[in-house]
Amino acid sequence: MLNIKNFHLLNNLSPEFSFLDMKYIIEVKYFIEYSNDFLFDEENKTNLYITFLSQPKDSYDFYEVEMKFFRVENFKLFASGAIQLSMLQITDLRDRNWENIKFQVQDVENQDIDFYCHSIEVVSIKSSQIIDNY
Repeated sequence: MLNIKNFHLLNNLSPEFSFLDMKYIIEVKYFIEYSNDFLFDEENKTNLYITFLSQPKDSYDFYEVEMKFFRVENFKLFASGAIQLSMLQITDLRDRNWENIKFQVQDVENQDIDFYCHSIEVVSIKSSQIIDNY
């Protein structure tokens, strides 16, 4: 079981929740929390807010799932328009004892997004008016 803060919100959305339910990325905010006035200080923390468009299994409804990823490293994003996810995967790396890295987040098939982070939080989930036209 992944140690994701507020993961129960995803289970409330669908008891059979899977990260495969995440179909698109519709917003990415990349920002740094500064500990002091120096831009390249190792105490500064790079974070991401990502809003996913999720469609639970056996459902026609879409939901906007906002998640925050803390202390992000090696962030890679390849985008040209909408980012359609093929197979979003979050891998628990805690057993490797890497300093400040506990998870890898990636789209395994398309490799449009890939990064490591220290912790993850589900911030909010709301019904979406975005319609999948495929």
